[in-house]
Amino acid sequence: MSIDFYPAADAGRDGRGGRETIGAAALFYENDSQLFPDFTGRDLKTLMTAIQFKNLTFDGATTVDLLEQERLKNVPRFDGKTLVTLTIGGNDLLQVMGRKARGEQVDLARSIDDISKRYKEVLAAIRKKVPNSVIILNTVYDPTDGTGILPTSSPLFDNELPITYLHLFNDFIRKCAAVPLLLGDIHKHFEGHGAFCGSIDNFWYWKPSPIEPGYRGASEIRRVWFETLQSEKFI
Repeated sequence: MSIDFYPAADAGRDGRGGRETIGAAALFYENDSQLFPDFTGRDLKTLMTAIQFKNLTFDGATTVDLLEQERLKNVPRFDGKTLVTLTIGGNDLLQVMGRKARGEQVDLARSIDDISKRYKEVLAAIRKKVPNSVIILNTVYDPTDGTGILPTSSPLFDNELPITYLHLFNDFIRKCAAVPLLLGDIHKHFEGHGAFCGSIDNFWYWKPSPIEPGYRGASEIRRVWFETLQSEKFI
């Protein structure tokens, strides 16, 4: 949800000229005014001129990756003021829901509990690494728009996904995002821009694989973050 690759590919910028760093996190830090003139001057680099940016996201990331591969342990502690956007859990969900949709024996309720426990561990590790931080927790979007059917011809997603469990996990994230944590409700903001978008102009995902955001989707994710900070008077 935060990386650069899919938005850049969607915008035709994957090695074919123009700025490639147009994922949600990169745009939040520094807008691309060529693509998004309405966000000119509305980025962290402009409003907080001393801010520095580090993108620790990676493709296919799961809570297991962050905890078991010790990626978080290798991040040095930083005691300065920090803003963190956490977009994790979607790939965990996709893995277990995909297995269930393919007919495998999966206890989904237990799997969601396990993901939620790991999510709390990730959050605790972040707060330990950057104790003086503002953290935006983010719900996971639903490209099926509640149908369970991904708008793609890929045979990997032929079966209906049990979207109820996505809702359960998102409810868990909303409960976690109590003060002093902030909530970026990406799921709510993206409703109607997947399977029910009605036109390609309203489709916010990457068409070849709509579990990924397109360049418009990346901008909309950063819009959620920007407006979240505005509503809480941080900017």
